[in-house]
Amino acid sequence: MLAGRSLTFWHNAARPHALGQSLTPYLLGAVLALSTILSQGTLPVAISLLLAAAGFVGVAYAHLGLNLFDDYFDYRGGAVARREELQEGGMRSRMGKCAYLKTGVTLDDTRKVAILFLVIAGALGALIFAIRGWEVLIFAGCALVLGIAYAGPPLRLSYHGLGELVVGVILGPLVVISAYFVVCGRVDPLAVFVSIPTGLLAMNILNAHATMDFESDKAAHRTTFAVFAGSQKAGAVSSVALVVLSYGAVLAGVLLGFLPVLTLAVLLTLPMAVGFSRLILRYAQDNAAPFVYRRWMGPMEHWDRIVERGTDWFMIRWYLSRNLLMAFVLILAVTGLTPWHLPALLG
Repeated sequence: MLAGRSLTFWHNAARPHALGQSLTPYLLGAVLALSTILSQGTLPVAISLLLAAAGFVGVAYAHLGLNLFDDYFDYRGGAVARREELQEGGMRSRMGKCAYLKTGVTLDDTRKVAILFLVIAGALGALIFAIRGWEVLIFAGCALVLGIAYAGPPLRLSYHGLGELVVGVILGPLVVISAYFVVCGRVDPLAVFVSIPTGLLAMNILNAHATMDFESDKAAHRTTFAVFAGSQKAGAVSSVALVVLSYGAVLAGVLLGFLPVLTLAVLLTLPMAVGFSRLILRYAQDNAAPFVYRRWMGPMEHWDRIVERGTDWFMIRWYLSRNLLMAFVLILAVTGLTPWHLPALLG
């Protein structure tokens, strides 16, 4: 079932460092729902915790499975080979895409393991469906269709300027709202509201990625937003705009009474936001500009290995955009541990 490789091998191949993009939004929705249950005492907490745990693992396996499918479709379509040709020709681009496929693993193996991971996620989803009902199928179905269509034919949305939007929808509204529903069995305006800045920051991660890969994506005929806009500068400016809009969404929530003043604690992440904005704008102006990794930028797994491979210029900006999302969302989740939102829910 694992093509003769260990589960650890496939876990590492599926880019586990990206799991924070899906699991922290899931925790946000789950914590808000749990806070509602504890405040209102409407549902058994034990069952809600069980469903929350099942959903957490299910989202993780779904994310890893979709990452493998992304590799499968990119490799099969020639995008990886084209990127390698460009790198050999001297174009600066992120290296290491699908590197595990050069270790004796076949493309068919990747497809089979991707399906296996999605089956595991589906089995956990079936448990949730048995308790929560048919609405679970809508959330899971939308995520699956969009996730496969991201790089898979015939739509290949990430090749036609819609990749950033797809990721924002999946990792924002879909994950947050579905997590809320899984835990408490309903959807409230609060979950919808907090999913907006979450989705914007998720879009920013991919947009930053595309901004740095502008030249190679353009040469490989992959239309990202940056390619559609026509320049790395436009991509970088749009990343900064997404970050600013995320903070603006929280501020609007406070002013409209949906969110308490306490949620303005997300301003504690401003150093990350400013640091990321400076780095991505600097890259658009001069992609060889020097940079320095600072502890306040958050965790950056295997940093020494990344520096050795020469991809630190890419990963420092990618990690910082990911860490900004995680810190921002976790702060929103912590504020959700209190019953502050009940007046808004009760109208």
